[in-house]
Amino acid sequence: MIRKTFAAMVLGLMIAGAGTSAAKADTDIIINLGFGGFYGKNISCRIGARIVAQRFNKVEIRECVGKAYKYFGKRNGKWYTIKVSAYSGRIVEVVRVR
Repeated sequence: MIRKTFAAMVLGLMIAGAGTSAAKADTDIIINLGFGGFYGKNISCRIGARIVAQRFNKVEIRECVGKAYKYFGKRNGKWYTIKVSAYSGRIVEVVRVR
């Protein structure tokens, strides 16, 4: 009876000791769902053009002032006006030029 109790106690301590591990707080997970990404500060006009160039061809810079930068870009043979947020770098508006 004492052997069974002692064996159960040793087994319980082994399982409890093996189950604990040091926690890591240095894990970074970045999930980017959308067009462009967050840069944490105002992006430059050139970076905005690179973001647009990921989705469009023949990107032309039209206006780089204010809250949104404007570009022209071509996709599938059609021209579009694209606005990119100057703060986040995300494409906020796409309008087909007729």
